[in-house]
Amino acid sequence: MSVLVAGGTRGIGLELAATLSEPGESVIIGYGSDDASARAACERLEREGRKPIAVRADMGSPSGAEELVAAAAALDEPIRVAVHSTVRVVPGQLMELSDEDLAHTLAVNATSLLWLARSARPYLSRGSSILYLTSRGRATYVAGYGTVGPAKSYADGLIRYLAVELAPHGIRVNGLAPSTQDTEALRVVFGDRTDEVIAAARAKNPSGRLVEAADYCATARFLVSPEASMITGQSIFVYGGADLLG
Repeated sequence: MSVLVAGGTRGIGLELAATLSEPGESVIIGYGSDDASARAACERLEREGRKPIAVRADMGSPSGAEELVAAAAALDEPIRVAVHSTVRVVPGQLMELSDEDLAHTLAVNATSLLWLARSARPYLSRGSSILYLTSRGRATYVAGYGTVGPAKSYADGLIRYLAVELAPHGIRVNGLAPSTQDTEALRVVFGDRTDEVIAAARAKNPSGRLVEAADYCATARFLVSPEASMITGQSIFVYGGADLLG
């Protein structure tokens, strides 16, 4: 069995690659351009007993998803979990963004979920899961988040439709939304204000702290486990209650 993570060389994607795989299991991690991060991710996964394979692929096109899945197919192993954690952020207001940026970010952040599901389908078996990383920006305006939030809304619909189409085959599709994390995408959106935004999120959280990797990783492990076999088409928020506030 193998685990495949699009956008799995840094941040949340890397944490999920590590936590959703088992010692001795193959982990295919896709990335866009940062070779150094890919090497570091492979080194970490190897230290933790995994068998990583890094694949450089542009998820902004169907061929990128095909290239990523091809690395898993070459192992002649079923894909137990496929994670979509890739994201591209172009800051700015929607009215001012170029058509090219809008089209490519929508493809990377949303449509590639469908391409990934289609490419991986022959290697998914009963009990397999597809997990998509979403956020509250799918339903709430976040300044500078125009290339991500609306794409998350689109992907939210894809999750529901794919869940129904794949349910007869025992394949589940769910979304996972971790609260504010110090990621590259967050820093692209907020720039020099990122530390301020993180501090404000910590102060606002009714649970008294920010969500940590252990929190969303535990939720992810449950969502792809046999114990969650009847949970599909859902997006689970790991926010400590912060998503319930205005």
